[in-house]
Amino acid sequence: MPNYTRNNVYGGTYFFTLVTEDRVPVFMDKNAMEVLMAAIKETQKRNPFELVAYCILPDHVHLIMVLPADDNLFSQRVRSIKRLTTIRLRKITGIPNLTIWQDRFWEHTVRNEVDLKYCFDYVHYNPVKHGYVDECGKWAWSSFSRYFDDNPDTAKNNTKAFEGKNRFYYD
Repeated sequence: MPNYTRNNVYGGTYFFTLVTEDRVPVFMDKNAMEVLMAAIKETQKRNPFELVAYCILPDHVHLIMVLPADDNLFSQRVRSIKRLTTIRLRKITGIPNLTIWQDRFWEHTVRNEVDLKYCFDYVHYNPVKHGYVDECGKWAWSSFSRYFDDNPDTAKNNTKAFEGKNRFYYD
């Protein structure tokens, strides 16, 4: 098995992809999506991070997160999200050995503003790319609506969250 080296940057911004075991569409079910969102929120409370963007698709999840300035342990957070989701879905389904996730996850360290914009757009365009909807705003399980109204060319006022943090997304 390959020896993976992760780029642990204090206060880093990361783009993650988590994939279900055998690409089973676990998150086609609304309850499973809600379990995953609850796991993300609980993980944020235990090990803080800023969730910049997310998109939950039936067989994979994209997340962009920013760690606190004094922290570089993103693997701990991803492990917690996956573990909490698995424990709760096992309980709900009554299947004690249910496998939800592939063992590993894909991680990309966001290098700069241009890279952040690319990752942000990729996350929100993904439901269109996979043919689930014809417009980003029509996919309920993403952070797209936090930033845009019905017109994707118009940023909502809450984009101020990026200001002053050296990762302002909008030009």
